[in-house]
Amino acid sequence: MAQKTYIFTHDCKAPYVEITGKPHMPQEIKFLKFRRGDQVKGELKHANNKPAFILGPKNAIIPMDCVKELVTKAVVGDIPTMASSSFDGPAQQKKSIPTNPKVRYIDAMLLGGAVGLVGVVVAEKQGWIAEPDSKYKWYGALVGAAAAAYIVYRTSNAKPRVQIVNKENLL
Repeated sequence: MAQKTYIFTHDCKAPYVEITGKPHMPQEIKFLKFRRGDQVKGELKHANNKPAFILGPKNAIIPMDCVKELVTKAVVGDIPTMASSSFDGPAQQKKSIPTNPKVRYIDAMLLGGAVGLVGVVVAEKQGWIAEPDSKYKWYGALVGAAAAAYIVYRTSNAKPRVQIVNKENLL
């Protein structure tokens, strides 16, 4: 599982076992002290399909009632100023229409296939291809469609994907 960041809601001691591996220095149970507001990265562990504790640094066992999950989000966008805001009413927010990725791929493949076909026809007219053949037109359309689908794949996966989670009462 992935480690998440947790913040302490009150002072807490978390036990951990210090293992030395030396026979003359036996194992010892020690405590990590955390204060209210401290942040720690840890992994949530379950028992009987219910959250049980947080496994923190040095494998310290942090009780669930001491911490809350810390969720952060990026602050992006335009900061409204006096010149851009209107006093007549609330500002209008931009609405994005979700696009179906399959439609984007199909559109790109159709356009790429047409560009590839036109490219082969132009190459035949210019004399760059010695013997005109219908196979070349098919190959040009397939290569164009594949290239366009790859371009759409690369541009759609190059954008950072940020999941914004609205959680109330974090502290």
